[in-house]
Amino acid sequence: MRRLHKEIVACEACPRLVAWRQKGMLRRLRLTPLPLAEFATARVIFHLIISLIQAVILLTVGRILFGVHLVGNVLALVPLILVGGLASLVFVCGALAQVAVGRLVEKFPPHILFAVIASLQFLGVLWAAQATGKVLIAALAVTMAAIYAQVTVNDLVIARYTADAWRGRVYAVRYFLTFLAAGAAVTAIAVLHGRGGFGLVLGTTAMIALGFVAATAAIAVLVNAVEKQRARAVAAPAE
Repeated sequence: MRRLHKEIVACEACPRLVAWRQKGMLRRLRLTPLPLAEFATARVIFHLIISLIQAVILLTVGRILFGVHLVGNVLALVPLILVGGLASLVFVCGALAQVAVGRLVEKFPPHILFAVIASLQFLGVLWAAQATGKVLIAALAVTMAAIYAQVTVNDLVIARYTADAWRGRVYAVRYFLTFLAAGAAVTAIAVLHGRGGFGLVLGTTAMIALGFVAATAAIAVLVNAVEKQRARAVAAPAE
């Protein structure tokens, strides 16, 4: 239910923010006295309140029309709420990482940044596989930050280094494979957890992340060669 809540909030907020960005409204907001962080916080709180109201309406309608009743002590939900809060903080690390990457791509080559983030993702998963307790929360925060960051820089690399005629097809294939893998991951996690617990799940994820590191390193080498050719082509007429 909590995950569904997050998805509802994301589905309501994200398309509007994307539309505002396309219209240049976010850039104009930076020129106002209102800090961008306060604006973003207000938007998140607004959508959380709307989601809470929706949940209350849903429970009320369920109780009146279908006789659904909450069973048990409400205070028993406090540990679950705390766990959900920790999970939310982990996802906040991912969101902040995307903002940071958006600024780092202006200072560093995207393909190099892509390889570094992929390596950080592998190290984070490997750390999480070996950690417990509070250290595990920190490891998951690093992992989530790397995962969210690589999504941003991945889109940028495709946009910059793919030909215009093929860019749409590349994005289509990428999202198709992403959603296909996401669906298969649910079954894979269930099978792995049943055989070896979360240790086996995270260990397998680390191996997959290692393969991703190798792939991004290869991409970085290829793109670096292309960048050198472009630099030579630009320098040649000047000479």
